[in-house]
Amino acid sequence: MRSLVTAVIAAIEAAAVAIAGLAVVAVPGVLLWVVTFGLSAEPASVTSAVTGVWLLAHFVPLHFAVPAEAALALGLAPEALQFTLSIAPLGITLVTVLLALRSGWRFAARGGVGAFGALGGAAGFGGIAFAAAALAAPMLTWPHALAAAVPAAVFGTSSLTAFVVRAAIDGHDWWHALVRQAQRGLEALGWSGAASLPARGAEALRLAAASIALVIGLAAVAFSIAVITSYADVTALTQSLQLDPLGSFTVFISQLALVPTAIIWSLSWLAGPGFAIGVGSSTTPFETLLGPLPALPIFGAIPSSWGAFGGVAPAIIVLAAIVLGVRFARRPAQRRSRLTVVLAAPVIASVCTGLVAVGLASAAGGAMGPDRLAENGPHPWALGGFLALEVGAGLLLGVLASRMGVQQVRSAIPERLTDATPALAGLTLGRRRRTEPVEADAVSARLAAAGAFDAPDAFETVELERSPVDEDHLDDEYRDDASVDTGNDETAAFETEHSENAAFETAEFETAQFERADFETAQIDADDLETASSASMPSETRPESEQTSRDAHADRSSAGQELSEADLLRAYAWDAAPETTDASSDAEDRGEKRSGWRWPGGGH
Repeated sequence: MRSLVTAVIAAIEAAAVAIAGLAVVAVPGVLLWVVTFGLSAEPASVTSAVTGVWLLAHFVPLHFAVPAEAALALGLAPEALQFTLSIAPLGITLVTVLLALRSGWRFAARGGVGAFGALGGAAGFGGIAFAAAALAAPMLTWPHALAAAVPAAVFGTSSLTAFVVRAAIDGHDWWHALVRQAQRGLEALGWSGAASLPARGAEALRLAAASIALVIGLAAVAFSIAVITSYADVTALTQSLQLDPLGSFTVFISQLALVPTAIIWSLSWLAGPGFAIGVGSSTTPFETLLGPLPALPIFGAIPSSWGAFGGVAPAIIVLAAIVLGVRFARRPAQRRSRLTVVLAAPVIASVCTGLVAVGLASAAGGAMGPDRLAENGPHPWALGGFLALEVGAGLLLGVLASRMGVQQVRSAIPERLTDATPALAGLTLGRRRRTEPVEADAVSARLAAAGAFDAPDAFETVELERSPVDEDHLDDEYRDDASVDTGNDETAAFETEHSENAAFETAEFETAQFERADFETAQIDADDLETASSASMPSETRPESEQTSRDAHADRSSAGQELSEADLLRAYAWDAAPETTDASSDAEDRGEKRSGWRWPGGGH
């Protein structure tokens, strides 16, 4: 029931879209009938013309018969003419496609039943198209059923495309099931990368969409430049028609509907194959060969050939694709992938771009007059092939250039770090550090040289951290920050008062300079070093809790208890658990705890 309701709603919405498109065509037609012809034409003829133009915008060809008197009035030979008009005003088509995309995207939010919305929309649009075909019967060359099926296919295909795209983005159940079936099939064929099919396919399609948008944007810019630079010719052609205001408005609307067609022709001109306006004509960046043209001002913007510099036009597409390829290769997902996997996406994107170009060229071509004007527009497969090669070459060059740059940087980093001297052992404060354990022997040797072994029980843990920062690239701010934080102003005053103590200074600033070449920078906990330095201070300057701990240690030393080597290693073990003492608790109760200092016994 829900599926049926969705289909009915979609059919009503699609019928409204079709009626809106007919209204867009009917307004200027009715104005011409009323103002220009003074209601002299038959209403049936006006209705047939309006519906015929709407069907033409949805790729239904029309047949025209011009009597000899009308041909003579148009400046042609006084004989009857019969020809087919099949070139579509893609501006009207674009309105239908955009509204169909919106409809399919919205129905996709309902899940799998949204597919019935696409089917219902095609049925509703086809119903209005069938009625329009019945009204435009004198101008049709196709049967009514076919004339209604093609517009319905235009709406339905657009709506279904939007539905599938959103289903893939939202992750519908039926989409996941379809992907799993495809993965099982690829695994059965022996393809080891079947598990990465969704991610790789999404990246390739995203790159293809970006490539299509890129080339269409370049074509739109090229068409705008051509119109601006050929403004004088366009104006001259407009004035030669000697139209009244309503006629000028009608010509303007007609040419506005042909702008998407002109952009596709411009794309073919940029790519190299060019386009034709009549049999035997050719307009490319390398040469321009034209015959008599229809009296439309838009044809005054046809560019001249660039001769020997014609290769610059395709080079613009290649350069733009190189930039896009570089940006694509710099994505995090592509940096972590193998080169062969990364190169597959540009190949797929270029093929998709070429196929889309074939479809666009087919839609933008057709007949627009008798005799030699029966063939117009770009050659579909020539445009698709050239564009696929140019976009593919640009994307591959961009990806390779970006990957080579990354590999060179990665190969240069270890060499620089190996050659760098550890003269500046900056003590980092959490800037992308990687913690690595260091043997206890190296730590013990350094601390013994600093005189820190006078109070071995005061140390709990020594944490050494390494920062892969090259000293040559450290800025002044980083050098200033690369110091040991001792807590607050009171601690800084305490250090300044006892700066003559050489053991304290050595333990704080020089313990980071190890003799191993693999460690350029390191950091030793300042709290532990403060405890080590306090062992060498005069007894009268130590806090009361420290003095108590030191007296206890002196008693043990006087009793002949010597610290063995195993006890020493255990004292500096990385996972040694701190021992709490009553002295630290008493110090905390008296408020003697200071930020950045570690009291003997492990308390902060």
